[in-house]
Amino acid sequence: MTANTPRIPAPAGLASTIDRVDIIACSQRQDDPSWRFARGTITHVGGWIVALTARNGQVGYGHVLGTPIFKPDTARIEPVLEALRREARGQDAFALEALHRRLEAVAGVEVCALSGFVCAIYDLQARMLGVSLHVLLGGKVRDTVEASRIVSIKPPEDMAEQAAKLARQGYRYLKLKLSGESELDVARVRAVRERLGEAVTLTVDANQAYQADEAIRVCQALRPMGVAMMEQPVPAADIEGLCRVHAAGALPIEADEAIAGLPGLVRLIGMGAADSYNLKVHYLGGIRNTLIAVRLCEAAGVGYRFGAIFGPRLLAAQGVHVASVAGSIHAGAELAEFDHLLDDPFVGLEVESGELAVPEGLGSGVDYQPASIGQA
Repeated sequence: MTANTPRIPAPAGLASTIDRVDIIACSQRQDDPSWRFARGTITHVGGWIVALTARNGQVGYGHVLGTPIFKPDTARIEPVLEALRREARGQDAFALEALHRRLEAVAGVEVCALSGFVCAIYDLQARMLGVSLHVLLGGKVRDTVEASRIVSIKPPEDMAEQAAKLARQGYRYLKLKLSGESELDVARVRAVRERLGEAVTLTVDANQAYQADEAIRVCQALRPMGVAMMEQPVPAADIEGLCRVHAAGALPIEADEAIAGLPGLVRLIGMGAADSYNLKVHYLGGIRNTLIAVRLCEAAGVGYRFGAIFGPRLLAAQGVHVASVAGSIHAGAELAEFDHLLDDPFVGLEVESGELAVPEGLGSGVDYQPASIGQA
């Protein structure tokens, strides 16, 4: 080790014990309360902040997304959060694998709750070691991550106007939400493409709104418009239909809701169900499982994207760190959706010309400042 090599301090025994677990409600309003996708209108995003305090006083943060996102079931989730709180307290933050197994067993199907705790553990570890999160994850291979933004369901001209606004802000990748009304969906995409020209890459997301035969027809209609990919065209449970739309070859197909965790991802890849897989940190159960999903896709030679994160800058920053260590990213990472959410208790991450710089501060690289909510 040379004199200029930074020394990473080792955890000091009991100093890394989780002494305190705080769970703080976090509700964020949409700047557009009419924001809609195929499964409902999202007026605000509900969730919780998980704060893990180690014996040495260091704090790590995670975010639990309330699900379903358009109508979170608080009564169902809060008891699970309380059980996870009891399980995490008194545990060593650096015994990740053993602790992950315990938390996963307690969380059960509530993978977003698991994600909040797992991400907080990673944040705490990085902060205790005095490094940025990407260092803990293996070291970044890129300094910036190009973002894709979502255009919600509206009349065609309104979607074209919103897309043009985002393009003026520097976004080169946009994802258009579809409603399952085939003629109207095609008109929406046509309006956006005519407004933007060819400079912006467009993908579309049906959020399970179609049956397979109609999805194939819509893909055929969208192909001349240069649409790069359709996401989750059919209901999540209709794996045969997903395979059929994919096999038709009218457009590249991406699986999202059909993934259903790591076992589901392995199954879909083995079936050749899609060209790409939409990986979301919160729906995979946190950073650990998302990294596994990335490596599975890379080993199988299939595409993947980092899917839409609705929540505070904390969750987006953690997604950016994960994306920074990934081998490849196509069609943009959907990690900038915090930009249309109000009441964010975290600061320190912004989009510049359609890109997100990988944070270099300690841990996730954003700061918890709840007092900033409501300030201009």
